[in-house]
Amino acid sequence: MRWRHANFSAMMPRDERIFPVIRTFFLTGLLVFSVFPLRAEENPQSHRAIYDISLHSTAGGAAGVVNAKGKMSYRIQKVCGVWETESVFSLNVGYESTGADTTNWRQVTRESMDGCLFDFAVHVREKGVDRKDLQGGAVCRGGKKSLRLDFPVKSVAVLPKSVVFPVQQTMRLLSAAKSGKKSVSSYVYDGTRPESLYSVHAAVSPATGFRSAKVEGDAELLKNVRVWRFDTAFFDAFALKSPSDGSPRYEVSMYVYENGVGDRIVQDFGTHRLLSEMTRLERLPDLPCPPKAEGNL
Repeated sequence: MRWRHANFSAMMPRDERIFPVIRTFFLTGLLVFSVFPLRAEENPQSHRAIYDISLHSTAGGAAGVVNAKGKMSYRIQKVCGVWETESVFSLNVGYESTGADTTNWRQVTRESMDGCLFDFAVHVREKGVDRKDLQGGAVCRGGKKSLRLDFPVKSVAVLPKSVVFPVQQTMRLLSAAKSGKKSVSSYVYDGTRPESLYSVHAAVSPATGFRSAKVEGDAELLKNVRVWRFDTAFFDAFALKSPSDGSPRYEVSMYVYENGVGDRIVQDFGTHRLLSEMTRLERLPDLPCPPKAEGNL
């Protein structure tokens, strides 16, 4: 892939140990290179889910993570024929040698049903002040997918044609699972950082015995619904940023219900693992387009 007009590597978040938490739900859904036909019943359920984040395990050491605690909220909703998502999280991580580090982060996206429009914006809250961290979009044009960054610098790039975006990724993940696929791979761009293009590989297995525990709200959305486990490895699509031993940047396991609701997310960063468990689920309505004003075509 050829990037133009920007040194994206200089624009990386300061702490990549934390930011992948936000990407968990989006990036764990793996898409296959072949295109599965998507039926209306395979669309995700519009919903809002709340998760508690905690430290699952740690390898220790002077620079190791000793504790972690936080909250994450994820909303996906069909609005006027477009998928809108909002991810908000606050996470406090304690390190053996450097003390605690708190991150407050929010991403909003809009994605068309055909996967050819993807707008994204990221905001970070520091010292009580919200600031924009990233903004841009991607469109299909001339048989290619073009990426446009508006902030913090203006830049354009051409993405590989096979790249998919988060909601389309989740829908195709579910389609692959229903068709009996055991493993899937794809390139995914999620708009959490300028060069957040990943080569993602997942193993798929039915999880007939799994059920979410102690979920408040609209827990009936999870009853009598099929669920799968996805064990996923994430590799940077940029060769210069890939670990020299060929190992993934991080790994994720999670359970995804047939309606697109995810739970029990375990992220393995090598030195530590984080666990996100759903505590509340809320059904949201699909919203129609607003009526056109009189006189407008």
